[in-house]
Amino acid sequence: MTFIVAFLVIISVLFVIAYISNRRFGIRGLALVSGAMISSLWVSDLTPLIAQAGLVLVQPPLETVVSVTLTLLPAMLLLSSGQQNKSTIRRILGALLFALLAVSLLLTPIGAALVVENPGDQLYMFMVQYRDAIITICLIAATIDLAFTKIPKIPTKH
Repeated sequence: MTFIVAFLVIISVLFVIAYISNRRFGIRGLALVSGAMISSLWVSDLTPLIAQAGLVLVQPPLETVVSVTLTLLPAMLLLSSGQQNKSTIRRILGALLFALLAVSLLLTPIGAALVVENPGDQLYMFMVQYRDAIITICLIAATIDLAFTKIPKIPTKH
């Protein structure tokens, strides 16, 4: 039950952050994926450096905190930039896709940090089973969103 509550809290917080920022999904979705790539490349090298600097965590493990931070940081830096959503439906859909993509990318660190018990085991296994499909659909949606983003025209002097 703890995993289900933690999962719902994480997805809710990410949804609210994305909804309040009122930015389009495309750039933030690709920033999440770049953060996940950075995390996969650097978490094993950065965790010992951070531990040597004096930050020691037992629960959740320091490696999980570093992985989550590296994954979310690029997208969080872009929350206040980019084009805004014009419609409420796009805003809700973009926030939902952002939260779903973030949770899918963070599934491994979340599973390592939390004890997955019997009721939560079904949800966790469902997410693991469909993780690749969820990430692919979200990336396609982010790419389509970027394709339809209008670049502001630079005014020319007459």
